[in-house]
Amino acid sequence: MKCPYCRIENSLVWDENRGTVVCSECGTVVDSIYATDRRSLEFTVESFKERISVNTRNFGKLDIVSQKYLAILEEIRCHPYLYIDSDSFNKYLALGKRVKVIKRRARTPRDETLSRIVSIMNKYPKLCSRTDRAKYAIATIAYMLATNSSINMSNLSKELGLSKTHIARLFRVVRESQSFLSEVREMTRTTALTAISY
Repeated sequence: MKCPYCRIENSLVWDENRGTVVCSECGTVVDSIYATDRRSLEFTVESFKERISVNTRNFGKLDIVSQKYLAILEEIRCHPYLYIDSDSFNKYLALGKRVKVIKRRARTPRDETLSRIVSIMNKYPKLCSRTDRAKYAIATIAYMLATNSSINMSNLSKELGLSKTHIARLFRVVRESQSFLSEVREMTRTTALTAISY
């Protein structure tokens, strides 16, 4: 069966606990199930199609907010690493400007050290105001500078989905933030000393 709103086949799910029929693709509650007996929940396809057409006639079209959300959702449907940021979406509704509504999920840091560097970053407004991907790029760059390791900008760019130009800008920002770098160096030293003592 097809959802009457997003028109995707086989996307309708019976949620017996809540008493609704929901589209698993767009999240629209298509129908309500009023039966309390489990045996009476068995619908035929024909009766369900009738109920959907009645439901659509009664409720009409989706409101403008749902239409905008579904349009953006359609854009990112084939990209599992993208998501709609709810705060940005609410600003888009209020202001009418669509800026940074779609965001990319940041990969979790490879180790605990990068997570600790990101937590240090929260003290520095110039650094912590970045996206999650940029924060992990900054953490990686800071770690590499603190340990005097070489930085492969191309690999970092591919790994986090940031342009090489963006990575180069972040590199300059990290080098200019000397107090942040000194904290990262101190943290890496204490981590190395702790590892040696065990």
